[in-house]
Amino acid sequence: MTSVTGATAISDHSAFWKKPISINLDTGERMVLRSPQDALYAITSDWPIDGGVHQQRVIDFCRAWLAGRMPAETVRQAFILAALEAGLSIHDDDEGPPSSVSNPPV
Repeated sequence: MTSVTGATAISDHSAFWKKPISINLDTGERMVLRSPQDALYAITSDWPIDGGVHQQRVIDFCRAWLAGRMPAETVRQAFILAALEAGLSIHDDDEGPPSSVSNPPV
């Protein structure tokens, strides 16, 4: 698919990530994120820090995903970096142990 400007749009506009991420918030609540929409909600409403470099990058990536310019899995990787930046405990799925992911490529 080609836009009016001639740029190729991302055709894989899948609503869900291949593997969810769960994070433990400062409140003790565990939040399971399954999509860029979940990530955008979490990072703009329940995030423990404000103004982090990776936090803003995730917001930008989510907006690009909504516009069809960013793959969902790229948003997922950026979200992991933002969670690490915020000092949150990350789990690769709903049930599993904490992730050993550190600084995945974005």
